[in-house]
Amino acid sequence: MNESVVWQSIKGDVEREISGFLKAQFDSGTVDQLIYEKAISDVGVFANLNRWMESPDIDRISPNAKRGILSALFANRWPDINECFFTEVEFGTGGIRGRAVISDWELELLRDEGIAAPFLRGPNTINDVVLLQKSAAIAKFAKMRGFKSLVIGFDSRIRGRDFAKIIAELFIDYGLKVYLFDDVVPYPEVTFAIPTMHADMGILLSASHNDRRYNGYKLSCGNGSQFSVAERRMILNDYIGKTGFDEIRRADLATANGDQLVFLGGAKRVKDINYYSYVGEPVNIHKQHEKQIASFLLDKKLLKKEAKKIHLGYCAYNGAGRDAVPRLIKSLDIKKLDCISSMQPVDGMFPAFDDLKSPKGKKVYQQPDPGDKFAALKAVSEFVKEYGKDQFGKLDALIGTDPDADRVGVVVPVPKSQRPIYNGEDNVLLDADTAWAILLWYRMEKMKHAKSDFSKFFLVQSHTTTDVITLLCEKYGIAWIKTWVGFAQLSTAVQRVWDGDPITKDIYWTIYDYKGLTPSSTFNLAALEQSNGFSILGGKPKDAMSMGADGHVRDKDGIFAAILFLEVLAYAKTQKKSILDLVNEKLYLDPSIGLIRTGYRPAPVFGQYEGIEGRSTKMKVIHKAEEMMDRIKNGGKVKFAGLTSSKFEVYKTGKYDVQHGYTKGFNQDDPSTFGFPDEGIRFFFGDYYSHLTIRPSGTSQSLRFHIQLRDKTVKKGDLLKKRIAMEKKITAIFEDVGKQLNVDWDE
Repeated sequence: MNESVVWQSIKGDVEREISGFLKAQFDSGTVDQLIYEKAISDVGVFANLNRWMESPDIDRISPNAKRGILSALFANRWPDINECFFTEVEFGTGGIRGRAVISDWELELLRDEGIAAPFLRGPNTINDVVLLQKSAAIAKFAKMRGFKSLVIGFDSRIRGRDFAKIIAELFIDYGLKVYLFDDVVPYPEVTFAIPTMHADMGILLSASHNDRRYNGYKLSCGNGSQFSVAERRMILNDYIGKTGFDEIRRADLATANGDQLVFLGGAKRVKDINYYSYVGEPVNIHKQHEKQIASFLLDKKLLKKEAKKIHLGYCAYNGAGRDAVPRLIKSLDIKKLDCISSMQPVDGMFPAFDDLKSPKGKKVYQQPDPGDKFAALKAVSEFVKEYGKDQFGKLDALIGTDPDADRVGVVVPVPKSQRPIYNGEDNVLLDADTAWAILLWYRMEKMKHAKSDFSKFFLVQSHTTTDVITLLCEKYGIAWIKTWVGFAQLSTAVQRVWDGDPITKDIYWTIYDYKGLTPSSTFNLAALEQSNGFSILGGKPKDAMSMGADGHVRDKDGIFAAILFLEVLAYAKTQKKSILDLVNEKLYLDPSIGLIRTGYRPAPVFGQYEGIEGRSTKMKVIHKAEEMMDRIKNGGKVKFAGLTSSKFEVYKTGKYDVQHGYTKGFNQDDPSTFGFPDEGIRFFFGDYYSHLTIRPSGTSQSLRFHIQLRDKTVKKGDLLKKRIAMEKKITAIFEDVGKQLNVDWDE
């Protein structure tokens, strides 16, 4: 079949079908007006589809691509066609991420037949064409900057190795040396390998904690951090937007020499892996990364002393942490480690999450996210299935890392006295806010006893992270900065401090708030976020391409955070207390902090809203929140579960306006033209520490809801009662938000 000839014969009918489908969706109220206008524009669905179908380069790059598209057209898969061609995959600060396939059967086709299989693909999905086109743009940027080399890795995503291979071949053809990991690898090892190997940038094929249908890649600069906002803009505007399919070209990995290709990994070659013409063993990055992490333990004697008493479980969620985490735990002389066998093999299908349904019976795709309560429940059930309930009851913690191991979650036992808070449950997933707060309390106490000079330290956290941590910093005399969400923003803020740049509240770019900074505040004690990311960036680096002095990687590291948390666990053992006992005693009962609790819910609870209809669902929630803002502007008030708000703030960066139809008058250099509230709309309940934040995702069709409440008057005698009341209030606020904004928490 000549796909181009077929296309010419049907494209008029296809254009009418697409236009009719979109008009019907708009007329029924299913599709938002801004989304509809974008979909029918000259950069909309049919225009993008026609560009692909009439490109001769698509045939060269991916010979079966047009066949897969035509099959979808003949099957009248109009919702799927609209999703694939509505726009191009958004290029964020951290790289690109999106659906690799639309349906499960196509994911199986990708798994079984490879990246060239004839499934539906387009510019809004992650596939061979899109990855190569974005990579060609980045290669051009790299050449312009004089870059010589890069690190490439992949995690457990379906066909990650194959995607890594073709990308490596492209960069080699563009004249860059490639350091290629020989097997699945955690993202933190990639960000560690970049400065270690003196490379200029790095890529990891990964979709982090998204469900199995997703893929993408994370892009890091020469020091291991994400590229700055300015660099991202340059890549997006000057390269990605101006790189055509005709600029995609590839060398043959089989003929690459030692100046073009070097393998990274462990001490020995991995069995059955093709090293092509590479001579010798891979560079042992695994060992160097492990040694780096161990150097951050503050009391190795304590950990060694308590190691025999500690009993851990581990869940790899079928990802890249499966070897690194157990290896490090065992190196600390912790012998009692039970790994969940069903979650241990590398498998991007994430089989433990098959056949899941929402409370309404709808098929849902669970994210392998260790910070998600449903994923944690699955880990617990798989552990109990394998080892039994009694063995689970003996655990001090069940640790989980996501597929690229840059996030960590910890399930801990609940003391009997606290079980009324948790509906009688004997275990709970420790939210990241609490985990980071108690970890930092421990490290600050250790440093205080070592007579550290706290005036030289500062901490950065995202603005949706708990204020327990900022108040803890103030107690110890440590400066703090709040940034917009994402580790790129955290790392950028740290760099600004190192460079001596002015730190000012900047509602549009990086900084949300700060306190206590002085010229002596130069050492980053921690960089962290509510979404389970953590690192320590340290002091000013020796040069722009290095990690910070006495610092760790400049992006999040779930393996690192897990190992540091074990030291807190060991300390709790010496005090004969649980982690939750320490949280109560050292945080909530501290009068300088008080009882501060946070709540978080995504919408939808599972995955994302699907298709362009999903974009519209997200936009409708935003519009309702904007109506509430207008009510307050006009002198009114809004209420959520009895709490009154008469003040709000809205946070916009302009990064995702175009993708959401905010194109009229938009100027990325003029914040007054920004429309999409990607960093959130915040309603305050009387003071700085109590609020609701509604934050739409810029890159996926979902929203995130954050609540924080504070009670400064709590005492030991009424802590339990007030904790229960506060948790109920947080739940009530979520339920009321759902009613007022038309968010269904059962989806």
